Amino acid sequence: MKLYFVVTDATSIEAEVVRKIQPERLLMSYHYFRTKGIYSFIEKIGYKPKEIILDSGAFSAATKGRNISPIDYMRFIDENSEYIMRYIALDVIGDPDLTRMYYDIMRFKGYNPVPVYHFGDEMKYLDYYVKQGADYVALGGCAREWSRGKVVQWVQGAIGKYPDVKFHFLGSSSRKITDHCDLYSADSSTWIMQAINGYPKEIPGRTRESKVLRAEWQMKRLIEEYAV
Repeated sequence: MKLYFVVTDATSIEAEVVRKIQPERLLMSYHYFRTKGIYSFIEKIGYKPKEIILDSGAFSAATKGRNISPIDYMRFIDENSEYIMRYIALDVIGDPDLTRMYYDIMRFKGYNPVPVYHFGDEMKYLDYYVKQGADYVALGGCAREWSRGKVVQWVQGAIGKYPDVKFHFLGSSSRKITDHCDLYSADSSTWIMQAINGYPKEIPGRTRESKVLRAEWQMKRLIEEYAV
């Protein structure tokens, strides 16, 4: 399974660790990079990753009371196209019709976004995306679902119905899910979040240096676990 490391540029630790380890795959969010572009981060890390997926960051924006304009999102895609391998359609958790509409708008404008199918939505929405020719679909909306068993069952249901479609699991690389589902890819912010929160505990301290060492350890661990 391919693993994409989430970067937000919210802390300089991210760029320092990415620059040192140089992972091949990153997931970047329009919500975090909309005012500075992807190039600003590329300059900081000193190399061009093999694969970058762009997410709209609609969930992050919504938690802060912000809206994302599809026009602005498409403009950002155009301005940063040389770095982006794939881009995920603008989505709205809890509103599958609006999510589908945004997908249709982007396609009407000549874009080829990765559609998002959310946990709890009717299967008819996934059916629609596949019928439109989507061979790569993002699975999202699981952040607030605590039952990993239910999530696994949902993911397996999507994969089982469309075994020829590549599925990307948004927002988590939990082994409780990835070990039981034949996912093509997933993304993870665990490497930086756990490092900041003091894990692994074998690398103690609250200093920036300690956080950098923990983040390096976390990233190397995930690269080894999900080596493809």
